[in-house]
Amino acid sequence: MFWIIRYAQKFFDNNNYDGNLNVYMHKELESTIRRIMFEVLPQKFTKLIDNRIIFNIVEDKEEIKILNYNIKFLDVHAKKDRQFGFKTTLENEKMLVFLGDETFDEKLRDEVENTDWLLHEAMCTDLEADIFKPYEKMHSTVKTASEIATSLNVKNLVLYHASDNDLEKRKRLYKEEARQYFNGNIYVPNDLDIIEL
Repeated sequence: MFWIIRYAQKFFDNNNYDGNLNVYMHKELESTIRRIMFEVLPQKFTKLIDNRIIFNIVEDKEEIKILNYNIKFLDVHAKKDRQFGFKTTLENEKMLVFLGDETFDEKLRDEVENTDWLLHEAMCTDLEADIFKPYEKMHSTVKTASEIATSLNVKNLVLYHASDNDLEKRKRLYKEEARQYFNGNIYVPNDLDIIEL
């Protein structure tokens, strides 16, 4: 978030940014973000907060229209710090769900089941679990994320938050493992990849 604000500040300074930068978060996160920003960022950045950078507080299951999309915020029931994901219907009427930075929680089944696009973290392959210890960090392996997607009747699975120890082979290795447990389309994007939804 800090990098986004630093980047946006250049556009604000050059009058190349129409409107405001709206950031959506739950209340607990807002106080943390404010404290850190005012401690580490120079005044030229912090002067934009509540002026051009607007923090919008959202609640679990709250729906807000953002850029012509109806976004439903979802508390993902994270075991560490509270975090939200979201679900939305795309222009082509497909449903997309983003589950944040922890593995799927059963409390979200009704929100996620039968979705067209599921974005789910997968820290490593199942063979690497002893090395990366994803379950200790409330994360998943590719196998676990794929089994979850199958149980939810998901059509397209996007695996992100992946280890970067073998970027050359990661996409292939993740897809090979995922195909053993999931029959839908599998995507393992690298940074800056574009996926047509």
